[in-house]
Amino acid sequence: MLRNLVKTAAVAVSAAIVLSAVPAMAQDMINQTGKASEALPGLQKFLNLPADERSQVSVYYNLRIKNCDTSKVTATLNAGGKETPLRIAADGRITPLPNRDQLNGGATITMNMPKTCTIGPKIKVHSTQPAGKSYDAAGLALGIKQGNGAMSKIAGAMALALKKLDRVYFVGGGDGTVEVGGQKKPLPRTGANGEYPAGTPFFVPSQFPGASRINLTKAASTALFDTPPK
Repeated sequence: MLRNLVKTAAVAVSAAIVLSAVPAMAQDMINQTGKASEALPGLQKFLNLPADERSQVSVYYNLRIKNCDTSKVTATLNAGGKETPLRIAADGRITPLPNRDQLNGGATITMNMPKTCTIGPKIKVHSTQPAGKSYDAAGLALGIKQGNGAMSKIAGAMALALKKLDRVYFVGGGDGTVEVGGQKKPLPRTGANGEYPAGTPFFVPSQFPGASRINLTKAASTALFDTPPK
């Protein structure tokens, strides 16, 4: 399902088949294979939505790897008789993701890892606008709306218990301003001890009616949609 559809993906993760190691007699490493649609919860349903319902929103996945040496964990996508090694970045981000046809065709993912490992996916929801110093504010607002709409369709009845996306965090964006009616107003920034680094600028469309553009002093690495902090 679409916590990241940020913290909302916690429900999706708990409903999915989380990749976790099963002890093996005298082996140091084990292989596990599962359906890609279950290893990456919500992705298949998201990609099967009409394109115009996700034009401003997309997802990626970070693997949370615990109880083992992360450098020894590898993943392979098996689709259409072809094997594709998947890259796991330092932050756990896995690429490339299987596409809609591969997921609909029953693609699987094989994990090779130390037997002590436990691995689970964490969904991140982001804007489809190019990462940089400037963003279309209306597009971001639409992305939030599309993300919540997708979540409702994917989660079904469970969507009633999920927090709604309402803001965008510009990771690494420095300081930021939002243009409203020809005026520039400063974006709020995160404090310490939150999920995002202190000083991360963020935009809540409902707090800036009529906003047209976001400008940052540094290029953001990504623009993440999220729910209100706890």
